[in-house]
Amino acid sequence: MARVKKKPPPDNELRWLTTYGDVVTLLLAFFVMLYAISQVDQQKFELFVAGLADPFDNPAASEGFFEQGDGIVGAGQGTQQIGESAMEGLAILDGLPSLEDESDVAATTVPPSTTDDPEVLENRDELAEARDLVTVALDAAGLGDTVSFEITQRGLTIAIATDDVLFASGSAEFGDRGAEIIDAIAPILTSFTNDVFVEGHTDTVPLNAFGYDNWNLSSDRALAVLKLLVEEHAVDPARLAASGYGEYRPKADNATDDGKAQNRRVELVIVLDRGEADG
Repeated sequence: MARVKKKPPPDNELRWLTTYGDVVTLLLAFFVMLYAISQVDQQKFELFVAGLADPFDNPAASEGFFEQGDGIVGAGQGTQQIGESAMEGLAILDGLPSLEDESDVAATTVPPSTTDDPEVLENRDELAEARDLVTVALDAAGLGDTVSFEITQRGLTIAIATDDVLFASGSAEFGDRGAEIIDAIAPILTSFTNDVFVEGHTDTVPLNAFGYDNWNLSSDRALAVLKLLVEEHAVDPARLAASGYGEYRPKADNATDDGKAQNRRVELVIVLDRGEADG
């Protein structure tokens, strides 16, 4: 008895969808690339093509583009003729950290003002630059309304409100925002080598808590800021000094609540190494 031949399976009428899908994907990638280079940066373009030359054995980078050739591959500009600025760009790219190591990338995000070798601030212009850096850091942290500045022959004074801002009311314990304010300022202080005086002040309202008075409070607050700078931010302790003036160096009139609030403060004084106020 003869064997019955099996009928071949019917053709899959949807096989064309595979090829169609590949074509659509390639077209999408092509138009995305066109969009990405719609605004051509000549230097980046040269770097891009130079980078394709080796891995893809692409002759375009060595034989030139457009201007002196018949097409993409022509007799135009070669890799030897790529501008010096493009080669400088390659050198910069070679020095970038690998994206595979996130810790290396994070290390490059340190603000420029804190990565350079510390320098000495010697005049009013340099103090003003330090003030601006502190302002930017505080604004970025949403704390710009907590600090005021003054530049004198002595140096740059950064005055920070204390009660319910830097410290809890009547206390030398940091408040909710207190440590954040110092955290924002400290990196700027490490970018130079000038001495920093930390000075505490109070209003005239007597404390008299079992012998603990405004002298003690102002001194303890100044010392708390100093210790935070040293222990948490590695500011050189040889640059720092803390002092408490109690109520005896007011900034405003203690007859009003607003004046008292201004007098309750801790000041960071960035001292000019040169006594003159040049600049």
